[in-house]
Amino acid sequence: MKKLVLFFAAVLITAVSSNLFAQSTGTNPAPGATHHYSITDNGNTMAWSVTKGDLTTATTDATIASPAAAATDITWASTVTVGDWYYVHVLETDANGCSNEKVLAVQITASPFYLTIAAANATQCYDGAVTASIDAGDASVIHYDHGNATVEFTVTPSGLSTSYSGYEFDLAIAFAGYTGLDASNVSFSANGSMSGTLVTVSDNNPVTITYVIDNTNDFTNATDAAGTAADYTATATISNGKANNGVSDNTTGTYVDDTNVARPHTTGIQTN
Repeated sequence: MKKLVLFFAAVLITAVSSNLFAQSTGTNPAPGATHHYSITDNGNTMAWSVTKGDLTTATTDATIASPAAAATDITWASTVTVGDWYYVHVLETDANGCSNEKVLAVQITASPFYLTIAAANATQCYDGAVTASIDAGDASVIHYDHGNATVEFTVTPSGLSTSYSGYEFDLAIAFAGYTGLDASNVSFSANGSMSGTLVTVSDNNPVTITYVIDNTNDFTNATDAAGTAADYTATATISNGKANNGVSDNTTGTYVDDTNVARPHTTGIQTN
């Protein structure tokens, strides 16, 4: 009996999960989606319309591209509510003035769109060797410049149909370890661009974000006796994801990832 209960529970969870984020279709469109609707073209006059909740209440939640054609695209507003019922009507009238009507029931489903972010490496080396220099005023003091580290993150969209072409999100980077890190040198793969904190992606493909992070701190043997001060964690966060038609990310993705930038913990040179 216990096994039977667990089986039905598993079936129920699977059914609920698939309903929550089902694929957008013409009969179950997601908010903001565009789908194609058609009727056999017999050379008659067509009149498409959409009602909400019943067969008579007109709605502005659906935009009909070609209301007088035998085939048309219908774009569902990004503000429609998941679970609501709509009805797509087509009224066909022949040359004699005789008419007939067909109606298709449509229920809004949740958007399958979400974003994830992932660092290219869990641990990242600095780009080059440490640069050592002698203090201009004190020959006994050695300065260490750790220079740059190149850190890469990739943001990947899921659930974007052709009618959701392109997406955007806000991007932030933070550091744990200490201050004095300059992350202003940031670039994107060809399909991405950034204005302020907003990243815009021109297609449905992943976008790669590359930071060249400059460690501007001045280290000496006295300030870094244990050899650990160059280590830090860079954490990138994405938020406010949207498809280009205004549909919001459904919050099932991964929105934070980090990479550790490090060198060997070389101690000071000992002597007798």
